[in-house]
Amino acid sequence: MLFRSGRPNIRSHWRDFGEAGAFFNEVMWTRFSDEGIVLTLPTQSFEHELTLRVGDKDVRLFMLGPAHTRGDAVAYVPQDRTLFGGDLLFIGGHPIVWDGQFGNWIGACERMLSWDIETVVPGHGPVTDKPGIRAVKDYLEYVLREARARYDAGLGWEEAARDITFTAPFDAWLDRERIVINVHAAYREFAGAAAAPADRIAVLSATGRYYFDHRRCCGAPSPSSGQA
Repeated sequence: MLFRSGRPNIRSHWRDFGEAGAFFNEVMWTRFSDEGIVLTLPTQSFEHELTLRVGDKDVRLFMLGPAHTRGDAVAYVPQDRTLFGGDLLFIGGHPIVWDGQFGNWIGACERMLSWDIETVVPGHGPVTDKPGIRAVKDYLEYVLREARARYDAGLGWEEAARDITFTAPFDAWLDRERIVINVHAAYREFAGAAAAPADRIAVLSATGRYYFDHRRCCGAPSPSSGQA
């Protein structure tokens, strides 16, 4: 993802990236520090599915992306009826389609819902259950449907994102400016361009405009978790 802190000098030179840099500085770099964090690389990889024995329990790993990113994995512990959903699950906040497709993410939600689970630990937000997964699925279906209607009507992706409104429960979710990134992703799918690299600076610039306009309009910052 663009602007990850590992890129040298980007964090200290955010002004060089215009509106995109101003937005990312506002929601990430002024709120969070990566000091002391050590990147630990995996020692084992897998494709599709892998079962590990941890103590006396099976932990089943599934690769269900690309959705949020190109490699979205979850961990399911059948004995405990527990799912660790990773970044496929944003609870109480707008999920963000960076490198995947809506259909894959919706399908991933459907697959998770098919399992015998009681407790769901998301990548973002509080511990939840199956209704929490359904809410994410409902959001993705809503955005895809609303984006398609505006795409067919000839609206540009930024205009379409600003035109989409939210009702309960989505109107109370954090990070509403992510609708811009999500509509852009949907438009790329509709145009058959999802596999090509996106112009991340342009997308983040438009997201920043939405964020700061909402702050000026409403008299307070748009709620943001600062988590991508």
